[in-house]
Amino acid sequence: MPVPVVLVTAAAEGFRPNMITIAWTGIVNSEPPMVYVSIRPSRHTYELVRRSGEYVINVPSVDQVRQTDYCGVVSGRDVDKFKETGLTPVPAAHVKAPMIKEFPVNLECRVVETVKLPTHDVFIGEVLAVHFNEEVLNENGRVDVDKVRPYAFCMQEYRTVVEQIGGYGFSKGVEHK
Repeated sequence: MPVPVVLVTAAAEGFRPNMITIAWTGIVNSEPPMVYVSIRPSRHTYELVRRSGEYVINVPSVDQVRQTDYCGVVSGRDVDKFKETGLTPVPAAHVKAPMIKEFPVNLECRVVETVKLPTHDVFIGEVLAVHFNEEVLNENGRVDVDKVRPYAFCMQEYRTVVEQIGGYGFSKGVEHK
């Protein structure tokens, strides 16, 4: 605890594009950049990721917490989550899974390995592209976390990520900005 909250989108032939709320995700490699998402095989989106070998990690802002929560408590087997949430699917550049227009950060991923665990399967994906909405970039074109306003999942609650308490290397007198 805490863990990041994202919406993972996926699409596969014969299925309507879908999204699932995931809190088990993160970076697993630098060169090439790789991330993971962990999904229960019983979930509808699991089958779309398994069949397509692709997904998009969409990082929400606190402004999308209600829509993100909703996508974790209803099934895409029964509900068109894009229609119900009012979120806009937009084409990705490298994968068939849509990106979510309203979300500040989108990572297009292609599955390179699947690790089967007792309750979840871990889909390790190579990051093919990262997209940022312009409004979350600073004057130098870099991401401003205060503008993204990400949040985390902690003990069944959504919690904001707000206060900077240091920077990489600050304990040795080196600050990175």
